[in-house]
Parts: sequence; structure tokens; C-alpha cells
Amino acid sequence: MKKSRIRQHGTLLVALTSAQGLLAPHAQAIPSDYTISTAESDVQISHSYDKVIITDQGSVNSPAGGTALNVGQGVMLNTLDNKGAISTNTSGLSNYSYALQNEGTITTIDNSGSIANVGGGSSGYYPGSAVNLTASSDVGTLINSGTITGPIGNNYGGGGIGYNTNGGIVNAGHLGSLKNLATGTISGNSGVSNSGVIDVLNNAGTITSLGLNYGGGTFAGGITNSGTIGTLKNSGIITSSNNSSSHASMGIYNRGIINDLINDGSINGSYSGIYNDGEIDTLTNNGNITGSVVGIYNRNNTSNTNTIINNGDINGSYGIYTYNYNNGANSSNITNNGTITGSSFAISASGNSGSSITITNTGTINGNIDSGNGSALEFTGGTSTMGVLTGNSGVGEISSSSDVIFRSGAMLLNDNIAISSSNASGTVLNDAATLQVNDAVNITGNYRQNAAAALILGVSDAAVATGDKTTDASYGRLNVSGSANVESGSSVSLARTGNTYQFAAGQRYVVIDANSTDTNYNADALHYTAVGYNGVAKGSTYNDGTNSALVVTLENAPVVVTPPVVTPPVVTPPVVTPPVVTPPVVTPPDTTPPVVVTPPVTTPPVVTPPVVTPPVVTPQPTPKPEWATIPNATASLGGLGHYSGISPQLLELYNASLAIEGKKEANRVGELLSGSQNINASSATNVATNTALSVVGNHMDSARNPQTAGISGVSTGDAYSDWILWGQPFGGYARQDSSDDVSGYSAKFGGLILGADRALGDNWRAGAALNYSNTSVHGKDNLSGNTSTADNYGVIGYAGYTGNPWFMNLSAAVNRQNYDSVRRADFTGFDGAANGKFNGQSVTLQSEFGYPLTLPADVIVTPLAALAYSYQHVDGYKETGGNGMALDVDASHTQSVTSDIGARVAKTFDTGLGSLTPFAQVSWIHQYDNRRTSSNATFAADTLGETQFTSKGATPVKDMAGLSLGSTLYNANDISLDARYDLQAGERYQAHTFSLRLNKSF
Repeated sequence: MKKSRIRQHGTLLVALTSAQGLLAPHAQAIPSDYTISTAESDVQISHSYDKVIITDQGSVNSPAGGTALNVGQGVMLNTLDNKGAISTNTSGLSNYSYALQNEGTITTIDNSGSIANVGGGSSGYYPGSAVNLTASSDVGTLINSGTITGPIGNNYGGGGIGYNTNGGIVNAGHLGSLKNLATGTISGNSGVSNSGVIDVLNNAGTITSLGLNYGGGTFAGGITNSGTIGTLKNSGIITSSNNSSSHASMGIYNRGIINDLINDGSINGSYSGIYNDGEIDTLTNNGNITGSVVGIYNRNNTSNTNTIINNGDINGSYGIYTYNYNNGANSSNITNNGTITGSSFAISASGNSGSSITITNTGTINGNIDSGNGSALEFTGGTSTMGVLTGNSGVGEISSSSDVIFRSGAMLLNDNIAISSSNASGTVLNDAATLQVNDAVNITGNYRQNAAAALILGVSDAAVATGDKTTDASYGRLNVSGSANVESGSSVSLARTGNTYQFAAGQRYVVIDANSTDTNYNADALHYTAVGYNGVAKGSTYNDGTNSALVVTLENAPVVVTPPVVTPPVVTPPVVTPPVVTPPVVTPPDTTPPVVVTPPVTTPPVVTPPVVTPPVVTPQPTPKPEWATIPNATASLGGLGHYSGISPQLLELYNASLAIEGKKEANRVGELLSGSQNINASSATNVATNTALSVVGNHMDSARNPQTAGISGVSTGDAYSDWILWGQPFGGYARQDSSDDVSGYSAKFGGLILGADRALGDNWRAGAALNYSNTSVHGKDNLSGNTSTADNYGVIGYAGYTGNPWFMNLSAAVNRQNYDSVRRADFTGFDGAANGKFNGQSVTLQSEFGYPLTLPADVIVTPLAALAYSYQHVDGYKETGGNGMALDVDASHTQSVTSDIGARVAKTFDTGLGSLTPFAQVSWIHQYDNRRTSSNATFAADTLGETQFTSKGATPVKDMAGLSLGSTLYNANDISLDARYDLQAGERYQAHTFSLRLNKSF
């Protein structure tokens, strides 16, 4: 049952009597709800209720020094709902006053009205708060969508943060969840001051510290914490309006424990955005943290590890300042995926020896970095992106009291490094990182590069590379004051940072210059590359007695000599015929025994065959298998094969490409990975552009011959001199079959032209038109599945001259194209889709000359000759997504010069519907510029440019036949209907366009 209380002049006290259970005077039976709908004063809730409600017509107040609404100790409420006003007035320096105080247990406090403690002391500490949750308080959820305003003081003497009774909300008990909604505002000397426990603090509105003049080294913030906060999440604004840059002005001040601090909004203060004097386990910034002096001030007074993750912006004279003053070792881990900026120092760390700092950077750290903790300063870069270390304006500085280690990942170093060590000169160690320097970087200390590391020297367009360190300029170099040691197997690369510079044989680059003592480059055992250079890069050491330099020299590629094929001579041994021996005939006597004759033994001659020594032939190196055969496929797969980086996605693509089997599959995959699809898209947009110019030409012909366009006033010539406002839709289809080993495409387009023109004298007519068209391009053959669209916006200026009987049409068009593309590739071990958004521009100039001839039977034959020039530019762009197949494509351009020579035949017939004028036109179209479109690209995850390759489009069709058919039907009511079909056909190419116009003249 709900019941309204009666307003009283004094204090309304709701209390139980002692053992008898009787109510005090003026009290009534305990209801389930307590509702205040009028003005009341000094309300004391000493019994449990389901709900205490202050309606939008209700209010509770107290005189100075008192409490407007108090929930007593031991009291339990399910809901305290304030839609009205709860207020008190602070006066006096020793009285604590509160608008709302809770000493009991409340499940939910919901404020959509106002809770205020107005006024403030003139000296001493601030007395009271708007909401005071005492040590015995237990609140499940406090929701604020209205205003909670604490006292504002003019002078805050004393010191420390002991005065937690001052603020918009002060909590010394347990608060499960504090939710400040988007419309909610909480303010006071501290907006929220916590010395108890808050499980979750979620701010989507505004929390403000309103102190005006703090002194005595005191601290206050929009949120002040000396207790425990489990999770603090901000998607709104936490700020301090104090314009002082003293310690008193902070967005968040913590001297207690915050387990997780997540910022998706804005945190700022005149001194610091966040001041941590306690323990914050993990601080994640996805928004903006700003302090005039310090963005994040982290004073580590415990031996725990602090983690700062920045995905947004941190700004200040010091971006992040960490200071460890405790005796135990402490570690700070900073992960930067956004931007950290400091006009003095982007990051500064100091304190006791043994406290370490590790920085993982895939974003930009803009400003000097200082580490004075005595432990090594470690950096880790990105895997798919390169972290940037730079100064505010040019080269910055990294200073450390111990070693500086680049552990892994890719980083652009634009900071000098100075190491000061009390024992010996410190060392800059490139352990396994890819470190790029685009300018001369000075290292005060030693430099060591391990085998797994890489050093990249950026070379600008203004580079001077003679090998003389006194005159060379505009490329990266390490100048080391101590020794330099580079392990065998390490990598040194040269990479262009501009567009015009070209690597060439004979160039010499001093990449490291160090003190010669204890320096060893292992120059003959390093891996050298010059990205995009087809020759050879070699390293050598140059020692002048004081310094030792590692010099990289570019040479021409060695000439491969194919040894001649030597066929050993065929030797036929001589044929030896043994002699034939005929034995003698002996007649034996009767008495004499026969004489035995021994035949002579014949020894055949010994024949020694000639010894032939075969020539020494150096065997040819076994070539690597090359499965792809079409140029665009071999170019993209060849570029991919040069990758030596560490991007996981690009390595996945690289490894999958090694398992491609068969020439057909290699050609398909290679062309899908190339830029062929978007070259075809830029070619297809020209069809829509040329069609628009053709529509403009047809309009000029119609205006020149008004009787075929349904224009009134023909006999007097009035219509020809009038303004004509006109519009016409058009559309068509184009198909390019595979040509020059480039897969084809099919394209559909449609558009609209709106124009206006009028006569200039008796012979000239001039005007302008706006055109829009959309072209959709689908890849064919190997490019099947790839799609591109182009929105074309253009302006066409045109003019026509009518002679007797000849005529001339002139037009000029300027167009802009907005492209969207999706390239897809799927094969064994890989599946990806890369998205591209890029722009293009084109200029087209066209002229046409005609000479109508009237033949018998009123047949009109018009010989025609036209000449057109076009230039098209496509901006450079970088694709996204693709699982490693995304490309970084350079700008490209094409131009063409075409002639069109033919004749048109037309005749007018009278019909029942009106006059019908059909026509037919044939022509020969010739292209004079047959150069193929080229597009240079690298894979987007390749930060060195190792994967650069060139894709080419099909050769423009040299000769085509043109056919146009159409008819105009007009009647005496000045209504005309025009229909036209155009065909252009050449080798492996067709384009069909259609246009239709209904015209009514008035």
C-alpha cells in the first residue's frame, strides 16, 4: 500500500518504540512503500521498506549542517527511487552535511532527479557530500540518470586524501555497481570518492571534480579512490574543471586498488588525466586520456606488475610518467596500438634500481622516451604493422640508464639513443627485430645485431650514395659511438621510401659507422638486399684507423653463360685381316716317312685406339620448377616468392603457394593474386564514359535537325535559339574475352545525363551536361568470382557548329570514378577475399565532322569522321582483409587516341502515327595507342617491398567495326520517340549500348 506523508514544520521521525511495539507520536502503521510527493525536511528512515519513492513533485531538504534523508543502520530497502529533489546546504567548517546518507542496506538506488549539497567552506576541509554511503552501508546498485552535486570549496588546506567525506558520491561501505548513465552528471570536490569497495563503476555520462583552489599538496579527481574498485569502465567524460596545473586537478586519482580500468571515452585533468598512487592491475585506453602536465602518472608503491594498454590517444607534456619509489623491484608493461604524445617526454620512467619497463609498440610513440630505473628498456614491434618511435618534430631521443633491447617485431626508429651506465658503456641490442631507420640515427653506446635480426635502411628520393660518410645524405644509417657487432646470417636491406629514386650499380651506402675497437661486422656472411633492384648487393668493411664502417655496394647482376654442348668424336678402330697361309703339297716317297711341316704362327698387329679427352663442362644449375606460364601469374607468384618477412598471414599465403600443383592451377592462382581484376575494371568504365559522349553527340544532331526531334517553331527557327533542357538514360553491356594471356571480363552499365544548351548566333550551339553512370564488372576465366563496381560522376561541355551543309560537334568531359572491388582467391591451404576502395579521374576530348548529302528519293547520306583523345588516372590504394593477399597498389595511368570513320544513311517516311526516320550507320574505329596498362604492386603486409611485381592488362583492340541502328518517330503534336542501338566489335571484344528518349515540346 502506498501512502503520502504529511508535511510537518519540524522533523518527521518514523521510529518504532521499545518492547511494546507502539508507534511514537505522529507515526502510523509501517507501509510497504514510503512515498514523498510534497516538500519534506529531515526525513529519517529507521524501518525497512520495499520502496522509498520521491516523486517528481516531492522534495526533501535540511537546514545547514544537517542530513536531508538518512537511511539508518540496520534498515533494509529494496529500492530508493528519487525523481524529485534531495538537497542540503553546507555551512560552517566543522559540520558534515549530506543530502542523502545510507547506513543500512539498499538493493537499488535510482536517481533521475537531483541530489545536491550546495555551498562550501571558505577554509579548512570541505564538509559533507551529496550522497554519503557510510562504512555500514551496503548498496547493490546505484543508478544515476539525473544530477548529483557535491559541495564546492574555495580553499582546501592540510594534505593527503584523508577527507573522503567530500564529493558528489562518497562511499566508505560496499557498493556493488555504480552506473552513471549518458544523461547523468556527478560533481563535487571529487565527483566520486571511494574508500570502501565498489565492484563495478560504469560511467557513460559526466563525472567532474569542481574544486576551485587546492593547496597544501592535496589531491582530488573526478573519481578519487583510496579503497577498492573491481572494474572501472568509462565511455563518457571524467574530468576536473580546476584550471590549476597543481597535483589537485586530475581526472582519476587512485591511491587504493583498481583491478581493471577501461576507458572508451574521455579522461582529462589540468594536471593529469589519471594519477595512480596505488595499484592499477590493467589500464586499457580505447579513447582519450589527456593532462596538461601528465597524461598518465603512475607512482608504483607496490612490488606488483602494472599493465597499460593504449588503443587510443594519450597526451600531455609527459604522455606516460612512471615512478617507482618503493624498495622492491617493479615492472611496467606498456602496450601501444594507438598514439602516445608528450611535448617533453612521451614516456618517462624513473625510480629504484631493478624496476623494469617493457614497451610493445604497433602504433606511434611521438616524443622522447626516458628510462632511469636501472633495468634494461625493452621494445617489441608489430607483426603485421610497423611500430613508430619518433620525436615531436623530426628525430627524437631514447635515453636509458641501462641497455636498450629491440626484442622482436617491426619498428621504425626515428630516435637517437643515449645510454648512460655507471659501470661501462651500455648496448643497443637488436635481438630478433626488424629495425628500419630512414635518417641518420646516433647511438651513444655499443650496437649489437643478432643473427635473427634485420636492419633496414630507408632511402629517400634525395639520397646521395657514394660511400663517403661526410657527403652522403638522405638515407638511413647508424652512427655508433662505441663498438658494433653484427652476427653472421643477419640481414641488411635497402628500401626506397619515395617514388622517383632508382637503385643502380655503383651506388655505395654507409649503413653502420662505429668505433673500430672491438667492432666486427662479419661483412662477408650477412644477407644483403636492395628491394626492387635486380642486381647484386654486397657488403664490405672500411676501416680508417679510428672508425670502422659497414658499406653496401650495388653491382650488376652476373651474366649467366650457357656452356656449349660438346659431342665427343666417334673413333672407329682399324679392321685387321690375318694373312692366309697355304701349306705346301708334299709327295711322300715310298721309303721315306713324311715330313711334318709346322705352319707359321701369325700374330695380329696390336691396334691402340686414340685417347679422346672430353672437354670440361660446368653443369648448369638445376632450375627451380616454374609451374605458372602466363605473365601476370608468374609476376605475382614471383613477387610472393621473394618474401622474407614475418607477417603470419602473408607467410600462410606464401607457404600455401609452394604447394600448388600443375600449370593450370598455378596460372589460375597467380592471376587471382595479381591486380588484373582492377585493371579490367578501369578499362570497362571507359565504355560508359564514351557512351555518355555519344548520347551528347546524338542530342546535338537532334537539336540541329529539330524536325526529327519534335521541336516546335521549326519554320521560324525560334526553337533552335531557345534554351533546351534535356535528359536521357542509357545503358549497355561489354565483354572482353581472354587476350594476351589476360583473363577477360563482362560488364554492365547504366546511367543518366542531364543537360542544357542554347544557340550562340546563327551557327553555333553550346551547352553543358552532368552525367552519372554505374558499371559492374565481373571477372571471367581465371578471374571468375572477382567483382568490381565503379560510380562515375562527370561534367561534359559541348558545342556544335552548323555550316552549309557540313557540321561539326565538339565535346570535352571530365570524370571521377569511385571504385569498390573484391578479389577472391581459394586454393589448397588458403582462402581469402581482399577489399579495395580507390578513386580515378579521366579527361576525354572528342571532335566529329559530318557532310550531309541529299540523294534521290530524299535519302540523306552523311560521311562522318571523328577523333578522340582520353587520359585516365587511377590513384594508388591499399586493400584490406584478404588473409595476406591484400595488395598495396601504386598509381597508374593510360591514354588512348582513336579515330572513327564511317557514314550514316537516313530517310523519312510518313506513317499513320507520324513521320518515321530510320537510320543506319557503319564505321571503322582505329586505336593508335596500343600500349598495355601496367600496375605495380606489393603485398600489403610486406613492409620492405620485397614482393613488388607488375601486372599488365590486355592490349587495346586495334581495329573495330561500329554499327548504329535507330529511328525517330514524331507527329504533329510535337511528340517524338527516339530509339538507338550501337555495337562495337573487334577481336575478342564486344560492346552493346542502348538509349531511348521520349520528347514532348511545348
